[in-house]
Amino acid sequence: MLNMHLEDQAGDVLKKFRYGRKFSLRAVAEAAEISTDLLRSFEAGESASQIQELIRLGVVLGFDGESMASLHLSEDPPPGVQLSSRIRPLNMSYGGYAVRCALVRHTEDPRRALLVDTGGGEGLEKEIVSEGVTLEAILLTHGHEDHGGGWSRFQGEGPIPTLLSREDHSLLEGERGMEASWQDPIEGCLALEKKGWKVSAMRAPGHTRGSVAYLMEGALFVGDTLFCGSAGRARTPEDFPEQLESIRQILSGLPDKSVIIPGHGPLTTARHERAINPFVRTRTPSLSGP
Repeated sequence: MLNMHLEDQAGDVLKKFRYGRKFSLRAVAEAAEISTDLLRSFEAGESASQIQELIRLGVVLGFDGESMASLHLSEDPPPGVQLSSRIRPLNMSYGGYAVRCALVRHTEDPRRALLVDTGGGEGLEKEIVSEGVTLEAILLTHGHEDHGGGWSRFQGEGPIPTLLSREDHSLLEGERGMEASWQDPIEGCLALEKKGWKVSAMRAPGHTRGSVAYLMEGALFVGDTLFCGSAGRARTPEDFPEQLESIRQILSGLPDKSVIIPGHGPLTTARHERAINPFVRTRTPSLSGP
């Protein structure tokens, strides 16, 4: 039994941890006392592991398998969330793949808005026009095309500040000509605060070197840094430890009821991810097995 409500299935999590730990399929299978073919089947999503198998794999790969099983080997949907009425998630498609952006309206003037990610840009302009808002900034969580692509479509007569970490500028090189609108996320958020916005940026390298999360309206916009029960793949295995630390840092100090808005998959809460997410509930890996 697999939880089909999620962006990542249990096999995706296993692959991402094995990639990050730099462990071979055979070594993990032997240490977890399962066959290599069975582990390959788990990772491919062709079969579902049993709870005890997932617990043993957690010991080897370095995560809390029992907590992970409570979500990934269950048919229960993710937790309900209480989202601010000023936040409107925008579900877009990039090459047929679902991706989430979000429009956030100003507390005092609903005609003013911020856009978090662009979903590749196609079709999003019409959504913004239909909302009857004026964009005051675009906040990019990272530079992958399905999140930051199409940003230049919103740069009309007056460039709109676009927040993107310098480390990710090269990922959007295909859209040249208006980079003058790019701002450092932390500096850009400070400028927005002077205009009455309550927003802050937190650096979260790992998925990309320049990944960031934005906190406003009781919600944390995380892009691919964190999913419900999982996370985006680390840029390289060498980035995996930094990714785990980034996830711990962005969740640190958040109230339990804070809404987590990923770029893919269901919305979740800080409390839920602390309780079940294997990228949060990590431990020292052991190829010696249970």
